[in-house]
Amino acid sequence: MGVVGKTGARDWGFTRNSTQLGAGSDLSAAPDSRLGGQVNWSGGSPWEAAVQGVLMSRPGQVPVRDVVEQAYLGYRPLPDTRIRLGRTSADIFLYADSRNVGYAFPWARPPVDFYGFAPLTSIDGIDLEQRWNTGDATWRARATAGSLRTSVADANGSRIPVRASEILAVGLSRESNGLLVKLSYLRGQIELSTDPGVLALRRGLEDLRAVPVPGLGRQIDLLGNNLWTGGITSYMAVAAQYDRGPWTLIAEGSQLSVPDSPLDARRAYVSLGWRKNAVTYYGIASRVKPQDRARAEPDLASALAPAVGSAAAQQAQMLAGYATAAASNYRFDQSTVGAGFRWDFAANAALKFQVDRFNVRQNGGAGWRHHDGQAAKGTLVSVLVDFVWGP
Repeated sequence: MGVVGKTGARDWGFTRNSTQLGAGSDLSAAPDSRLGGQVNWSGGSPWEAAVQGVLMSRPGQVPVRDVVEQAYLGYRPLPDTRIRLGRTSADIFLYADSRNVGYAFPWARPPVDFYGFAPLTSIDGIDLEQRWNTGDATWRARATAGSLRTSVADANGSRIPVRASEILAVGLSRESNGLLVKLSYLRGQIELSTDPGVLALRRGLEDLRAVPVPGLGRQIDLLGNNLWTGGITSYMAVAAQYDRGPWTLIAEGSQLSVPDSPLDARRAYVSLGWRKNAVTYYGIASRVKPQDRARAEPDLASALAPAVGSAAAQQAQMLAGYATAAASNYRFDQSTVGAGFRWDFAANAALKFQVDRFNVRQNGGAGWRHHDGQAAKGTLVSVLVDFVWGP
């Protein structure tokens, strides 16, 4: 449970990740308040099963399946080998299995510049995990294949169904002497449901393509990329965590590749922490940077006026403006610097306080609700109590 206050970025709603509805005001409990539960079952040594659900602020009309994070049946043919069928987590982050379990990490939340974009946090299919030891090192390899239906929220907080198929996710980690290193990869076919407004824009752009003006087709292709609704997506990441003595260093870097889309971006963060008794003090810096610069609105009116007339050319220019603005619904371009502390005041509960300074570049506010495409700077102040319970 937590509250976050925002200054700057007027009328924007802060979101923890793309599946959330987001804050409706500058002071809100919606982004960081979650309630989760997990039921585990063991039917003898080789068999296991689990169901995990997370309640949080989501867009309206979200189906029950979006609430279920994990639901699987597992079998261990060998002590270090596990096979799971059902819904499991994709092993693509350092905190892939605990991103919604606030007690598991030191910060108020996993850095949104790195974690906030991904709706593909669970996969329906088959999951194979193998562990082994070499010397003083413990290795773990995990591969997951399957598909998924889920939902994200658009810039206005409306629900957008997402379908992912042909997913393959693999992770490899090595841990020794307090140092954990992890490599991850995911590839899949992603499809977003298209609302009537986007369909109308696409039809309007295709109609423009028929006008015999040199170079117009290329301009239409670029504008169409802003209206991305799906395609092959690949994700590669590397992570490291060093935790020994009072010091903790955590870092992750990734590259998301989505051809002909504003989603192409590189992400990274680094955090340094120091523990004294029950209190951990930390600093964190993160950045998400698109592969391509934001595209400016092209001047279609000047080229089209001689062929279709000034009135029709102005209508085409308005269409180009809407299509250019649509790119900011998907484009992440921001950096964040923060500091805070975690106080473990009980065996199963921690109080957290964190202050973040964010800097959103123009047309880079995809992580915010009701953003207007402009650049913005501001401050977030977060106070949370994260706890776990159970046998």
